[in-house]
Amino acid sequence: MRLLITILLFTSSVFSQENQTLLLGNYNSLCLNDSLYETSDSLPESLDDVKVIMLFSGSTSNLNQDDIERIVDFVKEGGGLYSGAENWPMQAESNQMTHRIYKKESYGEFEDVNAQSPEQAGNLALNSMDSIPAGNTTVAFPMDYRLKVEAWVEDQPIILSGQLGKGRIIIDGGYSRFYCNNRSIESDELLHIFLKFLKPD
Repeated sequence: MRLLITILLFTSSVFSQENQTLLLGNYNSLCLNDSLYETSDSLPESLDDVKVIMLFSGSTSNLNQDDIERIVDFVKEGGGLYSGAENWPMQAESNQMTHRIYKKESYGEFEDVNAQSPEQAGNLALNSMDSIPAGNTTVAFPMDYRLKVEAWVEDQPIILSGQLGKGRIIIDGGYSRFYCNNRSIESDELLHIFLKFLKPD
């Protein structure tokens, strides 16, 4: 009996460690290793085992105002939030979040396939990458004193990062770089950098 309890506790511990990243929104289009993530069509009742929430915005959102407030509280208490958008209309969840936190939303439509990092390294140190894939048709996000610009496309901010309370946030206007037909060594490296920043432990 004791052995069975030990095995169950170990299995539960390993499972929760592997699934500390929750994907919400338009994640079906992505080429990610599903075993490393938990996916859901709605915000779960409990976020106790979640370290990072990754929102991949669609044209409509399943998040209500209570969900948005719970996510904001989650980040303020030390969680990580990735808020990903694409060209219109794939901005619903991201605009909900950024409007709530910064009173700003994504804008524009840019077609550069590569982004540029600023000369001065930000939180993500993307200037160490040889190439930063921008995605297909991307959007920018307004500059804000609470955020660092991590990458530009056509002189507009496409990737930004910052802190919110005890937690961290990344705003990304080009998540189509993670689609199967766009996936590359550079996009995999970028995802790794994002998760390392959002989940530093």
